[in-house]
Amino acid sequence: MFGFVSKNIVQFVNRRVVIEIQPCFFQNPCLKSISTTPKGKETSKATDFTVSYLVNSCGLSSDSALSVSKWFHLKTTENPDFVLLFFKKQGFTDTQIAKMISFRPDLLKFNPDKILKPKLDFLRDVGFSTPDLTFLLSKSPNILASSLDNQIVPTYGFLKGILGTDEVVVSIAKRAPWLLHNDLHKMIGPKIRALRDHGVPDSSISAMIKQQPRGFISAKPDRFIVALTKVKEMDFKPSSSFFYLALRAILSTSESNWEEKFELYRSFGWSEDDILSAFKKQPHIMALSKDKMRKMMDFFSREPRLGLSVISHYPNLLLLSLEKTIIPRWSVICVLKSHGILNKDVNFYTICCSKEKIFLEKYVIKYQEKVTQVLEAYQGKTVIGG
Repeated sequence: MFGFVSKNIVQFVNRRVVIEIQPCFFQNPCLKSISTTPKGKETSKATDFTVSYLVNSCGLSSDSALSVSKWFHLKTTENPDFVLLFFKKQGFTDTQIAKMISFRPDLLKFNPDKILKPKLDFLRDVGFSTPDLTFLLSKSPNILASSLDNQIVPTYGFLKGILGTDEVVVSIAKRAPWLLHNDLHKMIGPKIRALRDHGVPDSSISAMIKQQPRGFISAKPDRFIVALTKVKEMDFKPSSSFFYLALRAILSTSESNWEEKFELYRSFGWSEDDILSAFKKQPHIMALSKDKMRKMMDFFSREPRLGLSVISHYPNLLLLSLEKTIIPRWSVICVLKSHGILNKDVNFYTICCSKEKIFLEKYVIKYQEKVTQVLEAYQGKTVIGG
């Protein structure tokens, strides 16, 4: 399933001269090497000229323009004017243009027809609409500073080989545009091989990237392998959706934090088997903050008619809001039980998982005339169990 650059993508690209800018994963790269910095009075004049142009023609704020001018200078407005006109004709708004230039002012020195247009043409050819493009590039102008031949095309082809269709790649790229200006072969390749070695099917690998591209791609390879081995040792089935949920939970938690969370659950009386059993049912319980975990466990441990056994059976309860869902609904149930309206064995988990509208209709609105306290309980005006 996983190919590299498809033939039609290769054929699309004509050889051309491209300004090479090293891509950066999370931040604007240092571009000082592309600017020529005059000295003395010439420096002051160049700075004033650049600031004026960035403010009056590009729409940058004075502070932003001054900051940019410390390392970037313009000697003429001829090419910058062509670039601005090009962007406007391509459908970019003034705000989007200002955003791109503030982050990548070197775009003003690019040849619109030879450098910028081929990249937009390629992205449109694979399925990006004009609104998609303007949003994508204003959010990540590093794409426009990357080589079409050596970066954008092969990276796009690599993603398509994993995800299957142009539509899916476009959808993922809109959420994570940085994908198109990074070396995904190095960032993803070792992880894909490791997942395959552990028996994870290609369809599941594709789903992992679709669900959370940044978490999957940015994880360091060595840590990824350790987490993957840990998940396998817990007997998660590689073909199961829980396999990746467990992997993601481990990757999002440092080893020390993982142990602290284990200890927190133990402090409420759970054994290691209890914790692992709950984790296998809902891996995200180990990705919760310790404050959230403590509040939830404390509440259930103090309510004898609920108890921690409810969570061990239904760990999804830990993911709900204590203040907005658990307490209001439990208060209502307690009031209705005290009036003999509800059976004592009513399934609280099912009640908590029902939609708000359904819960209100079934347990509040239905009984509010007969049991006036039910609305007060729901609004938090009645003490639980009152």
